[in-house]
Amino acid sequence: MHGWTRFLLWVVILLACAGVGAFIGSRSNPFPPGVPDPGAQPSDGPSPSPPELDEWPITMVSRTTHTFHVGGSCTSAWRVKGTLRISPSGGITGRGSARLQPGAGCDFPSAQVQAERILVEFVGRRDGDELQLRFRDVERMPAGSQDLGAFAKTLDTLRVAIVERPGSEITKQTRIEDPEDEIYRSVTTIRLGA
Repeated sequence: MHGWTRFLLWVVILLACAGVGAFIGSRSNPFPPGVPDPGAQPSDGPSPSPPELDEWPITMVSRTTHTFHVGGSCTSAWRVKGTLRISPSGGITGRGSARLQPGAGCDFPSAQVQAERILVEFVGRRDGDELQLRFRDVERMPAGSQDLGAFAKTLDTLRVAIVERPGSEITKQTRIEDPEDEIYRSVTTIRLGA
């Protein structure tokens, strides 16, 4: 036999062996009885579902005033509707939409555009039967608009503890005096449930 014929014969024999081995391997269980398959999913029960979150609808009504150091003031009223989500570990997240109510304005002419809607983020923790909540404004609409009545300014400093039960309600007053002698005030009522 010539050298190239012998080489070709060995290649055919090795390919045939590899094909037979692959065929047998695809039809057999590599783990004998009693040896667990590390990649197998347990099939004896329902698949695990994500942890359940407690959800609470939340509403807020806030009346705000921004008093300027040069004189004059702007007022606004906002209504927020959103949802709180409470994880099994007690962490609270959520979002809501604040809408400007009729009657907002300043007691002097202003060329600034008043925000009409503010996206609000809720964060906090469940502490026993109370929800410890903080708030933050995320986005204002229309783009580039200003919150003349200072709802967002007082919202960022608002901290409340509300009892976790349907219809629970709390009212909180906030007053901020900044270094430029401007005063921001709000009276905010927060309610859990519909």
